[in-house]
Amino acid sequence: MKEHIEKDLGINSLCFGCGEENPIGAKLSFYKLSDKSVGSSFLVPKTWGGWGKIVHGGLQTVLMDEVSGWTVITLLEEACLTIKVDLQFFKPLYVEEEVEIIGEIAEHKEKDILVKSYIKNKDGQICTQGHFTFRKVTKKKIEQIAGIKISS
Repeated sequence: MKEHIEKDLGINSLCFGCGEENPIGAKLSFYKLSDKSVGSSFLVPKTWGGWGKIVHGGLQTVLMDEVSGWTVITLLEEACLTIKVDLQFFKPLYVEEEVEIIGEIAEHKEKDILVKSYIKNKDGQICTQGHFTFRKVTKKKIEQIAGIKISS
């Protein structure tokens, strides 16, 4: 099941991960895969290279962090901030190839939410895996520290 997720939070059209108005951003869109997982497909631009045609690890982290965050926002309806990231790079990903990024709720604690995230290459192989810990925060706290107003 790939149910499209509406991403209009009314806060940041310039977000590097999902903002539609960011000229250099990923402009990710999202789809619900299950009650515990969210995905996104992305054609990696050639400007995202590190060593030659290998996708830069930091930009892979951006993709997984964004999908993981939207997993929490949409499936648990929680406002959150990333507080910890643990990554493993198994195989290289290449620019100018389409990848799939998936986030799955692994654990939901009182204050923290753990999301397991991974990127699959064009052949469906898991190349990069991450564990992202998010801290639940109030919308008021996000407005305060980010200098934004979240629509209700």
